[in-house]
Amino acid sequence: MTKKEIPVFETSNDIHEATGFDHRSHIPGFDIFTLESLEPSCRRCMPPYRQGFYQIGILSNTAGSEINLNTNAVKLEHLPLWFVVPGQVFSWVRSSETAGYHIQFRKEFISNTIANLIEEFPFLKLTENSVFLMSEEEQKSLEFDMARMLSVFENPHPYQERMLEGMLVSLLYNCKAVFERFKTTESHLSSGQVLTQRFQQLVDRIYADSKNVSDYAEQLNVTPNYLTTTVKQITGKTAKSIIQERLFLESKTMLTFTDLDIAQIGYQLNFQEPTHFTRFFKKFSGTTPNKFRQAL
Repeated sequence: MTKKEIPVFETSNDIHEATGFDHRSHIPGFDIFTLESLEPSCRRCMPPYRQGFYQIGILSNTAGSEINLNTNAVKLEHLPLWFVVPGQVFSWVRSSETAGYHIQFRKEFISNTIANLIEEFPFLKLTENSVFLMSEEEQKSLEFDMARMLSVFENPHPYQERMLEGMLVSLLYNCKAVFERFKTTESHLSSGQVLTQRFQQLVDRIYADSKNVSDYAEQLNVTPNYLTTTVKQITGKTAKSIIQERLFLESKTMLTFTDLDIAQIGYQLNFQEPTHFTRFFKKFSGTTPNKFRQAL
């Protein structure tokens, strides 16, 4: 069986058409909209694709939403700021309750002001972390900026594009401040915190393929006992429980947003038998996968 090619959407309007979103941008190279406005026209689950533009997202309510960047699941915890850059493989699952803002732009939109986008804003590099957790103050500031930008976008003005160009550059500098604060905090983490962070990132990447703590310990060059002890000290949870929680979260997502039958989901999550998956799911939820899906 040949794999389907991953589609590439060059403009924001291209991806809106593919997702069924009835919004369209009237400004070349720039778009802004609220996530609340995705309802009811836009699909809630999008398989992998690439895009030819940059994307900035803030969420005031994650509501169980998930994104995957280059096949890596990305946690959208409380008040996330996240970026998608051209070339990344991107997919997502959202809820009807998801709230926040998306800005989509091509580098040409601000090229008159910013000659070298990546040099000025290094958080837009492919190699950088794509998600940063904001403080409430940072979130309120960015949300205020985006609300003003949306107002300008929706109301005709002779200098609309120039105004949005300047506002976008200002917003990017605010994002840069969040990025630099994150980098400063990251450099002051203890060795245990660094190990736990690396473990959690690894779980997001290989949870379906590796369910044993020893597999993670081997990749992180520590003993299973040291990994479990360290993770427990930092998070209050065992390494095994974190792996299982991630697996359970993906199970619920697939039951909710796909048409795969129970056996197919079990096999995709690398359970040897459907009964093993059912037993695992019931242990965490108190109900069977079938009953969980029927109750949706």
